[in-house]
Amino acid sequence: MPLRTELLTALDQLGNFTAGPRELSLTADGVRLWCEIQSADQLALAVNRSLVTVDKLRTAPLAKLETIAAALAKRLTYLLEPISPIETDQDQCIVQMRSSPPSKGDDGTTYYELLVRRGGELELVRFRKIPGQPRETIPATLTREAFLRLTADLASAN
Repeated sequence: MPLRTELLTALDQLGNFTAGPRELSLTADGVRLWCEIQSADQLALAVNRSLVTVDKLRTAPLAKLETIAAALAKRLTYLLEPISPIETDQDQCIVQMRSSPPSKGDDGTTYYELLVRRGGELELVRFRKIPGQPRETIPATLTREAFLRLTADLASAN
């Protein structure tokens, strides 16, 4: 079954809830998806962490991961802030992407972080940083349609 169909079925099975987190895990089309979802309703999801593993990228070299990160920066224009590569770790074979610029407000600075890692892993997390405190993970609120699109964009990274 195609990834989108599997994901729609999994979301239907989760239903609407506010007492999270709940895990969503599925495999389709050579892609594994694991998400921790804080809450869900008919229109949106609050996603704590989303991890997509693309089998065909398992042995991709760092140069390929950099190319993927650059392409994702151009595609993921529907998130709250644009994201772009900020650092490459050659030893760990990771490209780190972040919101550029991040959102700044009374409750601190919030931003997305997307890691494109060796092994074909693409992990998206949203953070908040309050001055003088360590950063903390916060849910990324995405419409269901944006979540489906994000998952498809990450899954089709090549």
